Amino acid sequence: MTRFPFLATGQLLLLVVAAILLQGNSAVPLQVGTVRQLFLDEFLIASKQNVYLKLNNPTAREVVLRAEKPWEGQSMTYPCVFRDDDKFRLYYRASGPPIGSPQQRQEGDKRQMTWSYTALAESSDGIHWTKPNLGVVDFQGSKQNNLVWPVAGQAGSDLFPFKDPNPQAPAAERYKALANAGEHQLVALASQDGMHWRLLQKEPVIAYLPGNPMMDPPNLAFWDEAQKQYVAYLRNWLNYRIRGFRRTTSKDFLHWTTPVEIDLSGGEVEHLYTNMTTPYERAPGLYLMFAKRFVPWRKVDPGWPYDGLSEIVLLSSRDGQNFQRTFMEPFVRPGLDPLNWHERALMMGRGILHTSATELSLYYFEHYRSDSIQLRRAVLRPDGFISVTAPYSGGEFTTKPLMMEGKELELNFSSSVAGSVRVEVQDDGGKAVPGFRLQDCDEIFGDELERVVTWRRGHADVLDENMKEIPNKPSDLSRALRGRVIRLRFVMKAADLYSFRFR
Repeated sequence: MTRFPFLATGQLLLLVVAAILLQGNSAVPLQVGTVRQLFLDEFLIASKQNVYLKLNNPTAREVVLRAEKPWEGQSMTYPCVFRDDDKFRLYYRASGPPIGSPQQRQEGDKRQMTWSYTALAESSDGIHWTKPNLGVVDFQGSKQNNLVWPVAGQAGSDLFPFKDPNPQAPAAERYKALANAGEHQLVALASQDGMHWRLLQKEPVIAYLPGNPMMDPPNLAFWDEAQKQYVAYLRNWLNYRIRGFRRTTSKDFLHWTTPVEIDLSGGEVEHLYTNMTTPYERAPGLYLMFAKRFVPWRKVDPGWPYDGLSEIVLLSSRDGQNFQRTFMEPFVRPGLDPLNWHERALMMGRGILHTSATELSLYYFEHYRSDSIQLRRAVLRPDGFISVTAPYSGGEFTTKPLMMEGKELELNFSSSVAGSVRVEVQDDGGKAVPGFRLQDCDEIFGDELERVVTWRRGHADVLDENMKEIPNKPSDLSRALRGRVIRLRFVMKAADLYSFRFR
């Protein structure tokens, strides 16, 4: 009873008794509306046979940014990306090399930097990025750079900006960010253009949290359209031993609730260093966390002065507070590059860009604290994080009861040339609905993002009040099934199913 049901488009996320009961009773239908449903866990699945969930790793593409300016240093970390009208924006930390020798840094605070700024890059396609000359921040006597913060006389470092879609947000606060102001407090910033930033108030908005004041960066915030509130994910220590995260919410970006540790639903506890949580825009109400798994006691290169290795793991949530570790395996590994087997070498950025009709782009930095630190793009098909997969020998699964909405059933799938997907619509009791039986379903094979399922006799039993047949398309479910509780039975062979929705 740690997750909440799906929402129809435009509905508010309400924590009501019915939502709680839904999770404890599989017979209560899920209100999926017309929202796209992803198989990030087994939440949708009532039963399965010879199919399994598969983690799909993104494909590494080109390096999109390198540290090549004197102000960028060796820790070009904490990237945040988002679409901004007709372009993409990417914010990242620009900080200098650690002070002192490696031995001195091991004995002292090895994270100490000679400077720490936030820089901006822009792109029209998510692949080719430029560093605009903004003239905002002075660096060593010149403003000819792409830095946006901090400006003279203002406290705060390590901005994690987002564009605020809250319709109540003033135009002068269209861009927002939290920033560190010392080790144990955060300040709130706003901007009209994303380049010129100001404090919303001088006083910190979150400070010296009782019991565990640590709030090292990154501390991320965004406007949650599904829940109609601001949400922030903050760093913390679990029992002062293990790195973890906590969540807080706000209606105005100034007054925040007491942070609560996120729930990993009984999953294995390990060091999760950075969270990079983002709502998944293609399926409102779903949240993806690209956490950095950190193993502090391991080392590959005996000549490297620091211990600790990292990789990227994927977590998911249906309410933003309770996260599932469907896979303990990594989402992104260090790979063959020896510089990625150094301390803290890999970290995913916050944000997912839809860079083409068939491609999502994610960004992660490599080669931390080296002269070759860089940001690399990785790609994945839309909804392609986790799939229900059937082998060549075939398999099937059936969903939990769903309240039928919409007209058509749309699938995001991929099959072998010898594979296929077929769908049967069942009533709440598991009996095939006439006209939408498995043998009526047109065989589906290929590789498509929005394939509409058709049934050869899908209209045969659609009758009006005088028991006369109503003309209907073979893909139209609405006349026979809208408002009814149904189950979907998927029979698959050599195929992957990523998502479905009623549209």
